[in-house]
Amino acid sequence: MSLPTPVADAVERLLGARPERAERVGGGSINEAAHVVAGGRDAFVKWHRRAPAGFFEAEADGLARLRATDSVRVPEVLGLAVGEDVAVLALSWHPPASPSAARWREAGEALARLHAVRGPRPGLERDNVMGAVPQDNRAVAGGSWIAFFRERRLRPLLGDLPAALRARVEALDLEALLTEPEGGARLLHGDLWAGNLHHAVSGPIFVDPAVYFGHPEVDLAMTRLFGGFPAPFHDAYHGVAGRPDRDLDARLEVLNLYPLLVHVRLFGGGYVRDVERIVDRYGGR
Repeated sequence: MSLPTPVADAVERLLGARPERAERVGGGSINEAAHVVAGGRDAFVKWHRRAPAGFFEAEADGLARLRATDSVRVPEVLGLAVGEDVAVLALSWHPPASPSAARWREAGEALARLHAVRGPRPGLERDNVMGAVPQDNRAVAGGSWIAFFRERRLRPLLGDLPAALRARVEALDLEALLTEPEGGARLLHGDLWAGNLHHAVSGPIFVDPAVYFGHPEVDLAMTRLFGGFPAPFHDAYHGVAGRPDRDLDARLEVLNLYPLLVHVRLFGGGYVRDVERIVDRYGGR
């Protein structure tokens, strides 16, 4: 493929050489991406036209936070360029490999280690994005996780639902449906669907985070969406983090209201029905 000129120019500034070859990489619906070779160096380059302010800066910050924990493996940030028309992020390239049970187990154990990293309260000292939707990470009074989930995750997105369904989500008894994280808030990847776990020759690589401190079950919930993660991942995770109780599945469904609402905002359509299905099961009619 031929990179758009502003992207090629940015790559040259970031990597010190004009791109020699580029091959489109699929798998996402928010950004365009390619495997780029420049000056004999491989890189994963992603770009977003007219990106919201701070878009890739937030991703680079999240990757740095995850890397600092020495728990999950993430790509190295090679450079970031933000122009008037396009934002470009260059990351280290990790050749893909077929997923195996061993790789899934390695990823599950790594996530459990990440979730051992504690924070002072739910949230983060900076906001970021999930997909292309702004994510408000301000703490809530009292430091309750359930209040944070209601006020910072669900409420900002309820305006995209039909009025009747919006009222039913507002009426959910989250205190009865969810729990506070034992031992306090933990560091989360924040957007852990299957497309954000890259199976590389060198092992599993966690990508595209939307980090904040919250309940570890947020990440587990997303591993159930959009194809899901297989049993070896979950077995390995719980082997490190501890066995789940019998109510876990219900809590994960309720927590998935947030990523589903993000998808309602981005794509609409059938995701509204997914939200309604959860409310039908756990809320009043």
